[in-house]
Amino acid sequence: MLYAGVVMMDRCIIGARCIIQPGVTIGGDGFSFRPSPIKPDHPEFAKWPGGMKLMKLPHVGTVVLGAEVETGAGTCIDRGRLGSTSIGDGTKVDNLVQIAHNCRIGKCCVLCGQAGLAGSVTLGDWVQIGGGAGIADNLTIGSGAKIAARSAVMNDVPAGETWAGVPAMAGKAYLRGLATLRRLARGG
Repeated sequence: MLYAGVVMMDRCIIGARCIIQPGVTIGGDGFSFRPSPIKPDHPEFAKWPGGMKLMKLPHVGTVVLGAEVETGAGTCIDRGRLGSTSIGDGTKVDNLVQIAHNCRIGKCCVLCGQAGLAGSVTLGDWVQIGGGAGIADNLTIGSGAKIAARSAVMNDVPAGETWAGVPAMAGKAYLRGLATLRRLARGG
């Protein structure tokens, strides 16, 4: 089921019984740029700082959604740079989620609203990502892991662990830190 305003770019694959809510974009280019020098005799040389500008890297990969994937309204799933961005069977993606190029999402994961995965993130099966959480590029979140809402994950997360905070850390360490801050705030 594809609702109004869905954009699906070329060569992307949607599995059986998927539900794609309004305004979803599947297969747009990822966000990949590299500095590129401009020759000193180029007429625009002076307008670019240090004689450099950003050059877009091509994304020629695709997106593959497994069976029974649901994506919420306004979600963007970028195509892979060379390979594919993939989402496993049964995964549910809420509204306004960003899934960058080359991400690999396992089966039966849940990504809540406004979560963002940077490029080349890997999620195992049954991972839960809370609303507004951000995962930095090239990280692995192990199967069964849970990331609390609004967390900023900058390290790999082992399977089965719960992480929270900015920067995100193991849940027990995060809660101990909060308790310590509260004691300090009360003067003890």
